[in-house]
Amino acid sequence: MIENYKGWDITLTWDNKDYLQRETSKNNFFNHKEKWIGVHLNGEKIYGSSLKEIRHIIDYPSLHAK
Repeated sequence: MIENYKGWDITLTWDNKDYLQRETSKNNFFNHKEKWIGVHLNGEKIYGSSLKEIRHIIDYPSLHAK
Protein backbone atom coordinates (compact mmCIF):
# COMPACT_ATOMS: atom_id res chain seq x y z
CA MET A 1 0.00 0.00 0.00
CA ILE A 2 1.29 3.44 -0.93
CA GLU A 3 -1.12 5.45 1.22
CA ASN A 4 -4.50 5.48 2.91
CA TYR A 5 -6.61 8.37 1.61
CA LYS A 6 -10.05 8.98 3.14
CA GLY A 7 -10.60 5.29 3.86
CA TRP A 8 -9.14 4.08 0.56
CA ASP A 9 -5.96 1.98 0.40
CA ILE A 10 -4.11 3.16 -2.70
CA THR A 11 -1.55 0.84 -4.30
CA LEU A 12 0.66 0.82 -7.37
CA THR A 13 -0.42 -2.35 -9.19
CA TRP A 14 2.80 -2.70 -11.21
CA ASP A 15 4.57 -3.60 -7.96
CA ASN A 16 2.19 -6.50 -7.40
CA LYS A 17 3.71 -9.60 -9.05
CA ASP A 18 0.37 -11.48 -9.03
CA TYR A 19 -1.22 -8.61 -10.96
CA LEU A 20 1.64 -8.57 -13.45
CA GLN A 21 1.47 -12.30 -14.10
CA ARG A 22 -2.30 -12.19 -14.53
CA GLU A 23 -2.13 -9.25 -16.95
CA THR A 24 0.78 -10.56 -19.04
CA SER A 25 -1.13 -13.76 -19.71
CA LYS A 26 -4.00 -11.71 -21.21
CA ASN A 27 -1.93 -9.33 -23.31
CA ASN A 28 1.60 -8.10 -23.86
CA PHE A 29 1.14 -4.55 -22.62
CA PHE A 30 -0.13 -2.86 -19.49
CA ASN A 31 -3.25 -0.77 -19.39
CA HIS A 32 -2.07 2.60 -18.06
CA LYS A 33 -5.58 3.33 -16.81
CA GLU A 34 -5.16 0.45 -14.34
CA LYS A 35 -1.68 1.35 -13.08
CA TRP A 36 -3.04 2.46 -9.69
CA ILE A 37 -5.82 0.84 -7.68
CA GLY A 38 -7.81 2.19 -4.76
CA VAL A 39 -9.66 -0.25 -2.52
CA HIS A 40 -12.27 1.08 -0.10
CA LEU A 41 -12.93 -0.50 3.28
CA ASN A 42 -16.24 -1.87 1.91
CA GLY A 43 -14.42 -3.66 -0.96
CA GLU A 44 -15.19 -1.18 -3.76
CA LYS A 45 -12.31 -0.74 -6.23
CA ILE A 46 -11.32 2.14 -8.48
CA TYR A 47 -8.53 2.29 -11.04
CA GLY A 48 -6.51 5.21 -12.34
CA SER A 49 -3.38 6.08 -14.26
CA SER A 50 -1.85 8.16 -11.46
CA LEU A 51 -2.05 8.73 -7.72
CA LYS A 52 -3.44 12.20 -8.44
CA GLU A 53 -6.21 10.73 -10.60
CA ILE A 54 -7.19 8.23 -7.88
CA ARG A 55 -7.41 11.05 -5.32
CA HIS A 56 -9.53 13.09 -7.75
CA ILE A 57 -11.93 10.18 -8.31
CA ILE A 58 -12.27 9.78 -4.53
CA ASP A 59 -12.85 13.51 -4.00
CA TYR A 60 -15.22 14.02 -6.97
CA PRO A 61 -16.94 10.70 -7.77
CA SER A 62 -19.79 12.36 -9.68
CA LEU A 63 -17.32 13.59 -12.33
CA HIS A 64 -16.17 10.06 -13.17
CA ALA A 65 -18.42 7.51 -14.84
CA LYS A 66 -18.28 4.02 -13.36
